[in-house]
Amino acid sequence: MSKVDCKKCRHFRSAPYEAKKEGCYLPANMPQKQTDAFLDEQQIPGDHRAINRRGNCPDFQAEEKSTGFLDWLFSKSA
Repeated sequence: MSKVDCKKCRHFRSAPYEAKKEGCYLPANMPQKQTDAFLDEQQIPGDHRAINRRGNCPDFQAEEKSTGFLDWLFSKSA
């Protein structure tokens, strides 16, 4: 298995814009999780450095590439 970077995973959120604390937000890796969206700030993420210490995180999922605005616009007009 190749080395993976946590920052390119879809479960990783970084502070201050995406989450209050930086870490892995996969529910299986979180010590404290909330089911309600309004309690989202109380979640404690998993330690991404400990989970991916060897660079082979078993839960790694690459982020989906978003399409550009012009690609989206031209696909709608066709």
